[in-house]
Amino acid sequence: MKKNFLTVSLFALTFAVMIFNTVFAAVKSLTPDISDLPEGTLLKTSSSPDEKSQINFYLVENSMGCAVRGELKNDSLRKNIFWQTGVKEASIKWLSEKSVIINDIPLNIESDKFDSRRGTAIFSEGVTAEKIAENE
Repeated sequence: MKKNFLTVSLFALTFAVMIFNTVFAAVKSLTPDISDLPEGTLLKTSSSPDEKSQINFYLVENSMGCAVRGELKNDSLRKNIFWQTGVKEASIKWLSEKSVIINDIPLNIESDKFDSRRGTAIFSEGVTAEKIAENE
């Protein structure tokens, strides 16, 4: 009887771990994280009008295709704010110290991120360059 209980317990624990791992893997694959991107090759660097921030653009190429990653960098911070697949170039226009347009996509560098796997700016869906400029 004791051996049966141990076998059933071990089976239940193994099954629970398998279900947990499957759910975790599914959630991770369906919710891509922009902070976990490949490094790539530096394409160019663009500095803000006040020279306090810069965005480094990297070309990432692999067997799946190509993409451009934009990494914001300043004294206290280094984070990915832009990821666009299917492109090999990045064009940038600074509207102000906090606002940019990258490949025709307006972003506030302090609060927005763009991930083309999601198809929209993550936090500012529907934001236009004019709306960003109005809020400054």
